[in-house]
Amino acid sequence: MSYIALATHRFEAVIAFYTDQLGLRLIDKFERTGARGAHIDLGGGAKLEILDASRQSRPMTIQETADDRIHIVIETDDIISDCKRLSLPEPKMTSWGAKVIALRDPDGVSVWFLEWEKP
Repeated sequence: MSYIALATHRFEAVIAFYTDQLGLRLIDKFERTGARGAHIDLGGGAKLEILDASRQSRPMTIQETADDRIHIVIETDDIISDCKRLSLPEPKMTSWGAKVIALRDPDGVSVWFLEWEKP
């Protein structure tokens, strides 16, 4: 997989959520005729592309509230440190062997931090 692309009408707020609030690295921003976007490093070679839906040459219809079909999952080796660093609540243990923190970006997309339980 190369990247996940998300279109938004809240371009700057969504970028700030992933970079300023979650501490992910902004790789680059681009602006060209009919498009504006940014790439964010999700780790492990995966990227998140944020597209400014209002600047696309082909208008994009975006649902006002996100549903739960899509989750952006960021795996970590130390979820407790991530919680402290990002001022997030304590993670919850799942029945399937992972600690998770679930939050939502400005568009309501589900974002999870996940640490697998060590055997």
